[in-house]
Amino acid sequence: MSPSPELSGNNCRASASAAPAKKRTYDAVNSKTGQVELLPINGSSKRVFDVVSSDEGKVELLPVDGPSSARLPVDKLPDDAVVTIRVFRFLEDDCDAEEDWEKELKNVNTGSLLWLAVHMLPKMHSVRGAKYGEWFTIHHIRVYAKHFKSGYHMCNGGCSLPAKTFGATSAVKSLVTGRKLQQGYFWFVSPCEQHSKASLANNGWEHISVEGPFDGRNLVEECDRESCSVEAKDLQEVVRNISVCM
Repeated sequence: MSPSPELSGNNCRASASAAPAKKRTYDAVNSKTGQVELLPINGSSKRVFDVVSSDEGKVELLPVDGPSSARLPVDKLPDDAVVTIRVFRFLEDDCDAEEDWEKELKNVNTGSLLWLAVHMLPKMHSVRGAKYGEWFTIHHIRVYAKHFKSGYHMCNGGCSLPAKTFGATSAVKSLVTGRKLQQGYFWFVSPCEQHSKASLANNGWEHISVEGPFDGRNLVEECDRESCSVEAKDLQEVVRNISVCM
């Protein structure tokens, strides 16, 4: 997918015996109470979030396996919080998924959960739908919360200049028909130095895993069969059904 317009003083020196700082990862749902709250976790969180928008366009995190009410506003997180999110990448050919940059999202653009539907369905992002290909992959990445406020840049030819860190657009609500979505979707950029892996320290993000490629036409058929809306929980269920049947 190529989204439309688809990139020290001595006083600060730590002592040799000082313990290295730990990254703080966060969950959104207290498993004991079921309430939405900040839960700091030592090490890596197993919870994965979809990036969604509020009606006001604010970035929120919705657990992939949580209740629809369990939305965590990113602006409630400390800047150095590390969260694991799910992003979607479109391909013109399923064979493209074997390219190194596709496997690890090096210097490419991706989108949020709602972008998956907006891209595939007709009369939303494009008149016919699937402008950037009918195949898609699902990636899990870790990012610093602060970089949801970093700028978005288009990638061209595997180059993400001038992007230096993970970045995101503001919520996109406009459709090709002139209508507007109630809640928007997001595009992301994932820059990385050539011949190296992206890292939280250098790029503000790191790649965790990839699934697919999946045939986006199955998503369209599933949406038609279930008469699903573009509500986040409906789309999560559609994605779940497609990935289970793979």
